[in-house]
Amino acid sequence: MLDLNREYARLNDRQREAVSHDGNTVVLAGPGSGKTATLVIKVAHLLSGVLEPPGGLACITYNNDTVREFRNRLSEFGIHAERRLFLGTVHSFCLNCVLRPYAGIVHSRFAAGVAVAGPNRAEILLERALSRVIPNTKVAYYVPTLTRLRRRKVCGEDISGFDDRDPIVLDEYEKLLSAEHLVDFEWMVTLALELIRDNAWIRNMLSARFRWLIVDEYQDLGGPLHRIVTSLADDAGVRVFAVGDPDQTIYDFTGADPRYLVELSQRPDFKSIRLKFNYRSGRTLIDASQAALAPEEPREYEPDPQGADRGEVFFVKANDLLEDHAVKATQAVKRALKGGTPPEEVAVFYQRKTVLLNELRVEFDSSGVPYVAERDSKYPSSPIIRWLRDAAAWAVSAPMAREHMFEDLVRRYTTVLLSAGRADGYAASLDARLQLYSALLEPIKEDKTLRDWLLRTESQLRLREALVISEEHSDDLEAFDELLSYTDAGRSLERTRLVDFASDGRVRGKVVLTTFHSSKGRQFNVVVIPGLVEGTLPTWTWNRQAFRYDPPAARALQEARRLFYVGFTRARKAVYLIYSAGYIHKGHPVSLGVSRFAEEISERLRANEEER
Repeated sequence: MLDLNREYARLNDRQREAVSHDGNTVVLAGPGSGKTATLVIKVAHLLSGVLEPPGGLACITYNNDTVREFRNRLSEFGIHAERRLFLGTVHSFCLNCVLRPYAGIVHSRFAAGVAVAGPNRAEILLERALSRVIPNTKVAYYVPTLTRLRRRKVCGEDISGFDDRDPIVLDEYEKLLSAEHLVDFEWMVTLALELIRDNAWIRNMLSARFRWLIVDEYQDLGGPLHRIVTSLADDAGVRVFAVGDPDQTIYDFTGADPRYLVELSQRPDFKSIRLKFNYRSGRTLIDASQAALAPEEPREYEPDPQGADRGEVFFVKANDLLEDHAVKATQAVKRALKGGTPPEEVAVFYQRKTVLLNELRVEFDSSGVPYVAERDSKYPSSPIIRWLRDAAAWAVSAPMAREHMFEDLVRRYTTVLLSAGRADGYAASLDARLQLYSALLEPIKEDKTLRDWLLRTESQLRLREALVISEEHSDDLEAFDELLSYTDAGRSLERTRLVDFASDGRVRGKVVLTTFHSSKGRQFNVVVIPGLVEGTLPTWTWNRQAFRYDPPAARALQEARRLFYVGFTRARKAVYLIYSAGYIHKGHPVSLGVSRFAEEISERLRANEEER
């Protein structure tokens, strides 16, 4: 078990200041600044000596992967999620700490409880609403518009820029949800805000349970959560510890906005602390990333004082074909692998599914580069499916080759048991661990099918029963049933081997091919970024009336800068930038010049060399 005092002493001065400050705090944490360590030690510090029982805190994160990381790190201090500590996503907080306890008291339609519309059901209902108002509209393309509208409406912000039909679609969609007594994930947050904002007694109940709100990735969580936080802070005396970086706001299309974090940091009742050291990247990489993010507004980040590696930026010229960008990216990957970099420490980023992605796949396949394309999984996506995949990988792997620790599988399994109402004693007992160990340790034949393994494992662990009982995991139940249907009789995946499922998404031994958005929160030794040409990075729009490409507007350009910055700053040691002055689009040459991002980085590094 880690010693809290020793770990606190290892923090730098600003990190220690953030942990020890006993009032509202905003920690502005750039890439590689040790924000997770600061946040985890803050939670451990509060629960270990500052908050007297029964007072507790809520730690809200962006996604389930981060929840898992925080849970693992806190367990190293002997701290586990229980009544005094809520640890989960913003949706889980709103559902389990606000809606389930209080919605039925305020709204009669929730008197029997709050049921969640899983992703598939929500998509069906939205498609039905769209067909009645805006026919022939693809649901996947429309969801971001609907999300922005819902957030702006509940926050009382301007909605004049939306299509007149959008509010009608929203009204129709929420009527369909209400008719089935359902809430979807976005409605969880907006309804929670309404309950907190309009009912002082709910604010008081929450403040009695949670003396502190700890919020990670604040810049990406949107206006409704921002107003939940400020309402609890202003009207109920809850103290706030918010961690984030306005420069890493990359979910603008759903309503995230860096101004919410900036607004919080500028309040006189909040102490703002900027973490200045970047422990991930060296001086060269820091300067290069800042050049592309804000050429005229340096952030003055410093490399690790103990680090000697400055990092490297390689500029690789391609011809005016995206196919050649893929060739050059493959060559860069091979160079990194030949230099001793493990495949899983090399990442190639792309912005969206285009010709470039197709060409990257073709080149990787033909050249024999081992890779995982993270957006290509044919299986449903949810925390329980990822857990099953990791459990299968553990089961089929030799002990020394296992990527996942059994202890991590136990922790994630335990959360399902607890949410299903199984006694705390059993969920944490040796019996539960032995049951899981026995289920996963059974010898597996090489040709064992996924369907057979799922049915046997489900039977031994009564996993589906737990998901049915746990309303918190309704989306997991939907994904689990979908996975079973994929492998049912008559389907093409009936003969899917368990080893194929276990290896889906496995990173070890494979280069990572993924989007800029999916790179968030990760780090690699080497990052390769192809497609650095004006028109693609950043994106230009086709003006049909003027028959020309128009450059991005100021806001769109800033969004593109932040997205590129997030991808670039994943690198510990080296970044390869593949650039050209043009490309071919639908058979026509587009010559808009080399990406400004590449040129700005080149100019900055050249100036640095001249100064030295």
